[in-house]
Amino acid sequence: MGDGLVTLKDHMVQILKSRDFSVEEREGYLFGKRDDVSVVVMAASDLLLEDVQDFIRNVREFPGRKVVASLGRVDESVQSFLQRNGVHYWGREEIEHELGNLQLETVANTKGRSLIDEIISDELPQKLVEPPEQAIPVIVESAEERTERIVRPNFTLEDVKYLARHEIQGYKYELELVPHYLFHFVLSLEDGRQKAGIAAVNALTSHVETWRWGFELVDSIELPHSKREPKIDHEKARQIAQNMVAKEYKSHIETVKDFGHSEIIERKRTGKDTVTIEPKGLVYLPVWCVEGTRGAMIVNSSSGKIISEHLHGGDNAAETRLG
Repeated sequence: MGDGLVTLKDHMVQILKSRDFSVEEREGYLFGKRDDVSVVVMAASDLLLEDVQDFIRNVREFPGRKVVASLGRVDESVQSFLQRNGVHYWGREEIEHELGNLQLETVANTKGRSLIDEIISDELPQKLVEPPEQAIPVIVESAEERTERIVRPNFTLEDVKYLARHEIQGYKYELELVPHYLFHFVLSLEDGRQKAGIAAVNALTSHVETWRWGFELVDSIELPHSKREPKIDHEKARQIAQNMVAKEYKSHIETVKDFGHSEIIERKRTGKDTVTIEPKGLVYLPVWCVEGTRGAMIVNSSSGKIISEHLHGGDNAAETRLG
């Protein structure tokens, strides 16, 4: 880099080389090559829409990953334009993260996770996949029987940061424990079949849904968090769960009556199905609450599923179910 002023471009060269890329500069852009992976980077202190448009046009045929890095303030319309064209954007926060990562690697002589690693993998963190609806849910109990337990988080802070970086450019992350009353239900249908599941009643909003993935219940977690207190009691939750099972799962008989000029469909419950509900106690589901420059989102820390998402200026926002 010489003895002169170190530029942003110099830092980007250093970052790429730290990940074993060979780097060359052509027409003002940095091209990195490593085995069968390639990256092109545009580094600019101030970024204008015209610069971005030129970059996208000039590297349109480039087969590898594309990155724009800038230390200046970048208009949201420019960031959206980059995202629509498949270009990764690094602002001041991302650049500082990488430079800090380099310094730590020098001191500790170990490599941490780089944003370059995320870009070349181009994959979101692995999420737990829910089995089909008919699958019997699995609950792995904690070692000691407790009246209140916590679903073990599987989605780490690094995972949610990566997810939020792609979705809303998150900058604030908080983990909250949301209380749920769990009920294991088994519905015996008149044809001999059975349906089973976990009815989870959100103790803040009274919203009820079925949980079908396997999850582990533990007595405590080490991650910093805050804890929300229930707004409804167990009996109210049991009634909500019972009503949900009866409404969603019980079988019906439809009778069509033809009156010549019209048809009337009568739908009646058979009344022959039986349901049993077993309380499984109060369980706290850890969720990541994220704020970003483009909006906010809530992520289930057990499954990695986005529970709700609100984009600034967007017409569509998922319902928030935390209360």
